[in-house]
Amino acid sequence: MSPRAPRSLWSLDPEVCFLNHGSFGATPKEVMAAQRGFQDQLEAEPVRFFVRELPGLVRGAAAEIAAFLGADAEGLVFVDNATTGVNAVLGSVRLPRDAVVLCLSHVYNAVAQSLHHHGVRGGWRVVHVSLPRPPLTEEGVLAAFDAALVRHRPSLVVVDHIVSAAGVVLPIEGLVARAKAAGARVLVDAAHSPGQVPLDVRALGADWVVGNLHKWLFAPKGAAVLAVAPDQRAELHPTVISHGYRQGLAAEFDFTGTRDVSAWLAAPAGLRFWRALGGEAHMAANQAQARRARRRLVEAVTGSVPACEEAMVGSMAAIVLPPRFGAPSMAQALKLHDRLFDEHGVEVPVSFLDGALWLRISAQAYVADDDIERLIHALDQIAQ
Repeated sequence: MSPRAPRSLWSLDPEVCFLNHGSFGATPKEVMAAQRGFQDQLEAEPVRFFVRELPGLVRGAAAEIAAFLGADAEGLVFVDNATTGVNAVLGSVRLPRDAVVLCLSHVYNAVAQSLHHHGVRGGWRVVHVSLPRPPLTEEGVLAAFDAALVRHRPSLVVVDHIVSAAGVVLPIEGLVARAKAAGARVLVDAAHSPGQVPLDVRALGADWVVGNLHKWLFAPKGAAVLAVAPDQRAELHPTVISHGYRQGLAAEFDFTGTRDVSAWLAAPAGLRFWRALGGEAHMAANQAQARRARRRLVEAVTGSVPACEEAMVGSMAAIVLPPRFGAPSMAQALKLHDRLFDEHGVEVPVSFLDGALWLRISAQAYVADDDIERLIHALDQIAQ
């Protein structure tokens, strides 16, 4: 688990043991330079940029990302982040007032809050499917999902490809196929997917797929995509209605008013950086690194439980911490995170989920063996 790329390619603080690429990503210096180039182009002649240059630049960048994700370029638009894309869908979709909307118990909190807000406004009933206790298995996830589909007969399913707190890669093809067979429309929250695991939007067959580019595809912050199936495009609108309203998907989403969209335009530079690291080989190396790190953590932290079976590990891996790290609560999760950072310089997320404390590490090209050992030493010190 030695570094596979010099840490100097990023602007990361050399004093911090950074094991949390999954939360916000870390944009390489050369991608930031590409973003600044677009900002300079904007400021050289703002009117020319916004009126003449920007439409072609946005569509060109969207086409590059769409090709990478196996999506139709006409049905792929940029958004600021996955949560923005989720809210665009939930704010646009038409459901009867008694409709059931299904999500998983591991749903990302921002998405859960969005579901609650739009559910109250629309009169929907939001049902959370309880996933089995860890370690999760594909079979167990699918069985719980099948039972919920039969019991609740949802009109809309919102399902994660990779759950955030636990870092678990779910059997998304099976989940989508089952939901579609049950007659539900499907929104896939693929916030962590682009660049971490293979993703073929067309083959997946969901109605909407949202994904961040600033995490595992190295784009600047503020770059994400929303891919929309052909039969859902006419109904969909951005969260901000502007000049392009009722003029088609791209017209509505590509320009919602004066703003800095340089992160979108620099997304192909992030993709090029990802490919320079090895592309699919880089993904495989991250996965292998995450699995080795998890085995080391389970070995070193007595009483811990892996979040899932090994086949469900991508570039992130989580363990459930034993009771000696404190009574599980959100406050304790925050306290443990802060102690790891403030006392030991280790940046790693700790979450409160399903009545337990979960610790998640991220593999990345700049992560080394010593980083995992430093985390283990910090956990030992705190648990004493």
